[in-house]
Amino acid sequence: MPNKPEHIAKAESNQKLADTLSRGAYLDWAVTLLFYSALHYVDAILAVSGVNPETHTERGDAMGNNDTLKRIRPEYRTLETLSRNARYREMKIDPDDLQKARENFDPLCAHLRSRMGLK
Repeated sequence: MPNKPEHIAKAESNQKLADTLSRGAYLDWAVTLLFYSALHYVDAILAVSGVNPETHTERGDAMGNNDTLKRIRPEYRTLETLSRNARYREMKIDPDDLQKARENFDPLCAHLRSRMGLK
C-alpha cells in the first residue's frame, strides 16, 4: 500500500496534469484528475492512521470516521460526482463544471495540505 509521501506525490502529479488539461479540450479529464488528486490527499491522511481503503465505499466510510476528513467531505463528494459524470455517464464537462470542480478542490486541497504541514 502506498504511504503518505507516495500519496502526496501522486496527488501533486494529478493536479499538475489537471492544470495542463484545463487549458485545452479535455475538461472531462481535468475534472477527473482533480478528483483523483483529492482522493490521494485523502488517502495520505488515512495512511498515517494505518487505514488503506481499497474501494470508494471503504474510503467514504473512513472519511466519516476522521475529523479532518469530515470537514471536506461535501467538497470531495462534489468532485466524485463530477468525475463519475465525466467517466461513466458521458456527460459533457463544460467550463462551468470545471469551475465548480476548482471551487471544491481548492479549499479541500488547502485544508488537507495544511493538516499535513505542507504549503
